[in-house]
Amino acid sequence: MQLEVDLREAEATVELTGVDEFTKLAVTVRGECDRERAAAALDGDHVWLDIGALEGAVRSHPMRSEGWLPRFVAMIEYAESKGWVDSDHRRVRAHCEQVAG
Repeated sequence: MQLEVDLREAEATVELTGVDEFTKLAVTVRGECDRERAAAALDGDHVWLDIGALEGAVRSHPMRSEGWLPRFVAMIEYAESKGWVDSDHRRVRAHCEQVAG
């Protein structure tokens, strides 16, 4: 699953792609971002995502398949086993990459 953030226009957009792919979680950013704001949100090459908001995005996505929730939960449980979920179990860490274009 991937969140694609596009900062190239006046108003940023975020699109969830790979909605049924629960073996990886990543964020890609296109366009220039404010370095100060990005530094506040980033943890090295990673960003912390709200698990509830991510679940809601998958739940409302028109391309999600039947039986997605157990796979989503398994993805979060795997991330937790690797130390990629915060202590409050509210945020999950995802790889973040700036891409050209």
